[in-house]
Amino acid sequence: MIFHEEPSYLSSIHPFQSAGMRMHTVMRNHPKLAENLKVFKRKKQSIFYCVPTLNNPTGVNWLLEEKKNLYNICKELQIPIIEDDVYHELLFDHPLPTLKSLDKSGQVLYLGSVSKTLSPGLRIGWIVAPSPVVERLADIKMQTDYGSSALSQEIVAHWISTGLYENHLKNLREQLKNRAAFIENILEKQFRKIATWNKSEGGFYIWLRFNKPIVNKALFLNLLNQNILINPGYIYHSGDSHHIRLSYAYASLAEIKEGLHALLLLCNHE
Repeated sequence: MIFHEEPSYLSSIHPFQSAGMRMHTVMRNHPKLAENLKVFKRKKQSIFYCVPTLNNPTGVNWLLEEKKNLYNICKELQIPIIEDDVYHELLFDHPLPTLKSLDKSGQVLYLGSVSKTLSPGLRIGWIVAPSPVVERLADIKMQTDYGSSALSQEIVAHWISTGLYENHLKNLREQLKNRAAFIENILEKQFRKIATWNKSEGGFYIWLRFNKPIVNKALFLNLLNQNILINPGYIYHSGDSHHIRLSYAYASLAEIKEGLHALLLLCNHE
């Protein structure tokens, strides 16, 4: 069984479901989290998947106390944790302590990648975990895709060893921070009366919540017909008709401004 929060990136893709695993949503701040996990787990093999830093899609960063609480509960119940931390290097300000940094028993399987920071086409990521787990996963990967490209590995190794990667990260974070400020300025001027959002702390996205339940397939298709792609909240949490995940990472500033204007016009007609 895979425990995870909602909304969750796992609801928009289905890697675990495709392998025949059951998904179960929980609230990390629930006062009876330990009891709930114990009841749902029973004697089943279970794991807890989470994105504590710059969560996808919400952009939320867990508090340190929340990380400690989840770690201690899962350790007591012998539930391994998958910490998906692919956005950590895109934090605008100071780095945050990871769940893995609290781990003294090999309970946390820590995932990282250059897909968000350098290039998704390189298909290079890594895991920090106990040796038996790493060896088993390496064997599965080899049987699945014969291993990552040697050329891609050489490229990433060169970027890291020469300092190019760190310099690139500094520039990337600065550009993303400027883009986030640009989109937040538009939201503040044009969307303040119809929606709410949190200031971005890093990454690619802003989780925009409309006051009214206007996010539906018709809105999605209307925007798509104008060559504007949004990620509606219902792909991350079934029944969510309030949220949109806005990306400020790829489109030009002019395209972002145009897209938000089209979104505003549609929202005002709802």
